[in-house]
Amino acid sequence: MRRRPAALAGLALVATLLTGCGTEDPGAAEVTGPASAQRAPETGTTGNVTVTATSVVVGDPRAPERLHVYQDLNCPHCKQLHGEMGGDLTTWAQGPDVAAEFTVVDYLGPRTTHAFSTRGANLLALVADVDPEAWPAVQQALLDMQPTSTTAEVTDEELVAAARGAGADLDEADVAAVEQLAYADWVAAATAEAAAAGVTYIPQVWVDDALVEGSDHGETAGLVRQAVTD
Repeated sequence: MRRRPAALAGLALVATLLTGCGTEDPGAAEVTGPASAQRAPETGTTGNVTVTATSVVVGDPRAPERLHVYQDLNCPHCKQLHGEMGGDLTTWAQGPDVAAEFTVVDYLGPRTTHAFSTRGANLLALVADVDPEAWPAVQQALLDMQPTSTTAEVTDEELVAAARGAGADLDEADVAAVEQLAYADWVAAATAEAAAAGVTYIPQVWVDDALVEGSDHGETAGLVRQAVTD
């Protein structure tokens, strides 16, 4: 797989709601790595994955319909909704009609000892940079390994193994980027942008600038499906 060069960049109490996970102040959820080591994914399109300044688009970026999903890798509701939409996301990714944009936020990381949100989002940013076509599979792998408690042990080795198992081509320099949170500033920027847009809980799915939300995740997935096909 084609690898992209890493571009250097200068760049609450958890509440479980009916539809998602919330934070009292999402804008405060900022984790910063060493300033001299910070990076940002290179923007552009590789295959059916497009990297933007703060998000990743899966599918044809010229598609007439786009949904925007905000999710935190440690949010069980995000995992459930992603599962409900999984088949659709796979179909849309291969076609010309619908693209799915993902902003992976770090709302919950600072409220856990394992910081899975923080570290998982950092890993996804790395994959977006060096092996973007593997990004959807790695996203799914990280949701699948979501910790079941706020104190569960999740090692860097396990994170890297999950990414490689999903097909990501990571070398030893990439492993160091995982360990050093080399994309923490990029993750913080994406999180701050979501908070500024008024995203106070996750998951959220927007279609045509309208929030699409049902009484449960299955209904939400159905409403999203209907919204992009109407």
